[in-house]
Amino acid sequence: MTVTSMANTSSIKSGVVAGKILQVVSTTKTDTFTASLAQDAQTDITGLTAAITPSATSSEVRVQAVISVGEPNASGNPVVILKRGATSIGVGDAASNRVRATAGTVVGDAFGRNNIVVDFLDTPSSTSEQTYSFKIMHTSNLTVTVYVNRSRSDTDIARSYRTISTLTLSEVAG
Repeated sequence: MTVTSMANTSSIKSGVVAGKILQVVSTTKTDTFTASLAQDAQTDITGLTAAITPSATSSEVRVQAVISVGEPNASGNPVVILKRGATSIGVGDAASNRVRATAGTVVGDAFGRNNIVVDFLDTPSSTSEQTYSFKIMHTSNLTVTVYVNRSRSDTDIARSYRTISTLTLSEVAG
């Protein structure tokens, strides 16, 4: 028998196979968040932060999030930006004056809300603790209020419900 190629033996020796989930960290935001933001302003979504310490520099971090947002109070749509520490990651390419964002959505009415879903594979190339969070903004040219885990109206009636947002980090062996 002749062997023409061999798998990466370093992962076989260590018992860790590339792609294996090594650890999972998750946070769930159950309270509401509102912020009045001027045009182009961004603010942290409080309580939607998680940290993970990769076990190897070759590891990747899978960032999965579902952020429940309500319709802004005047116009525009909610938009989020994924952050690793102070650095924006998982954002679109720069193009003139356009915002580099991770994801956004359109919400239909004052009682409605929609989920912004994020699934991004990060390569921090570090064994230091990595903290992930989200900033929120809107697309209006006015100062408007943005809402997380609640609708704009938030009226005390059965059809005005409260929701949750989640952030899950998974270390993936490289």
